[in-house]
Amino acid sequence: MRDRLPLIALLGAATWSAWACAAAPRVPEALPTPDESVIEDQTGSSPAFTNRPHVPTGPLPAPAPISAVDENGQLVDPIASLQALLDAGEVTFSFDSVTGYLPSVLAALDIPLSSQTLIFSRTSLQTMNISPWAPRGVYFNDDVYIGYVSDESPILEIGAVDPDDGGTFYILPQDPDSPPAFLKQTRDCLGCHEAGPTMRVPGFLVRSTVVDRHGWTIRTLHDEQVTDRTPWDERFAGWYVTGTHEGPSHGGNVRAELESHEVDNPDHFAATFDLAGGGNVTDLSDRLDLSVYLSEHSDVVALLVMTHQSRIHNVITTVHTTVEEALRDQTAARVTRGIEIPESGLTATTEVRIESAVEQLVREMFFSREAPIPGPVRGTTTFAEDFESRGPFDQQGRTLRSFDLETRLFRYPFSFLVYSEAFDAIPEVAKSRLYARIDDVLSGREQSAEYAHLDADTRTAIRDILMQTKADFAAAVQ
Repeated sequence: MRDRLPLIALLGAATWSAWACAAAPRVPEALPTPDESVIEDQTGSSPAFTNRPHVPTGPLPAPAPISAVDENGQLVDPIASLQALLDAGEVTFSFDSVTGYLPSVLAALDIPLSSQTLIFSRTSLQTMNISPWAPRGVYFNDDVYIGYVSDESPILEIGAVDPDDGGTFYILPQDPDSPPAFLKQTRDCLGCHEAGPTMRVPGFLVRSTVVDRHGWTIRTLHDEQVTDRTPWDERFAGWYVTGTHEGPSHGGNVRAELESHEVDNPDHFAATFDLAGGGNVTDLSDRLDLSVYLSEHSDVVALLVMTHQSRIHNVITTVHTTVEEALRDQTAARVTRGIEIPESGLTATTEVRIESAVEQLVREMFFSREAPIPGPVRGTTTFAEDFESRGPFDQQGRTLRSFDLETRLFRYPFSFLVYSEAFDAIPEVAKSRLYARIDDVLSGREQSAEYAHLDADTRTAIRDILMQTKADFAAAVQ
């Protein structure tokens, strides 16, 4: 049961404030703490747990009227909007005895419980509170990620998408005696969340990490983030994964028996470590205590969607950043070197920079070079249904959120984040080029190998869906 948090706990939590740092620090001796010694038996295995997921107590808020624009007409992220509603008394949180503010946050942001995924690698700011028997829960919707670490953590960790600036990070102190206040974080978070794996923009990442018996990192399988292009058998190491599939296994649900300090050559160990034993798991009750979580699952379909969208968020932010930097550099060149600006308003250099960023976004939104999945892939929750139900739908009932899950993730492979606030906020100088290139692909004018996975019927279906559900696209290409 949660008590009032000591001040030192809150100060310590505020010092380390990213919701999913790229890599946890390795310790010289990954020895069991007293808690670990109690939880693990002498063989190093977790005991069988019989507890079921926690059912929250107290009233929960209705989905809040989140707005991407504040009272001054400025674009804001969903957490800033939610905080304004809390301050105005329009939204009220209740404090749950086990999970604190987590149920209220999920309810207010309309984040489904079925989105819960569980990561046991110690790759977050709260490394000492995470382990294979106490994984970190991650819940998400299209533009917010919530990190939750058991019932002992003093904070919730939040990542949200600012339409202009990309990843924005907060903590929410789990203090029942103080009004809920999302505290914005900057420097500490961006050490991980504005680095190479996030394309050097403020963003998000899913990693695949070979870990030791206690969850400490031995080796990250990929220096960059996991994406739609990552081979199936190299995904999800360090995560619990519930669901079924055919063919080879993903890398979830397994960990090394060694401790990280016992591994002399991490690169060789990771390259030869057998990740194949964790597939087709549907029950986690013998691996962790479920009574401190809101769901008993870590749905494979949810993980696939989170992998896709976290990457696309970063690519969209890269377009924003590229436009801003290219135009700033163009202005500086005009002022300092007297470079003449063409009537089009863009120099050749500026056009190349913007078009390069746009082209990358087009490729990734169309799932170019997507790694095949060994379908049928099926999750263990209602996530697939919950996700698809959000639409929007065309007149034939089709939506970009429809899953395939046989050989690829989506039936109509074009990213649903076309409906996101961040996509809508792409500057017009880039968006006009973006829509023209999307239409080139969908109309069949673009026939390069990058889009060979799109047959004529699929291109036509995606174009029809966009024409009926994305008004500014329809206006731009008609």
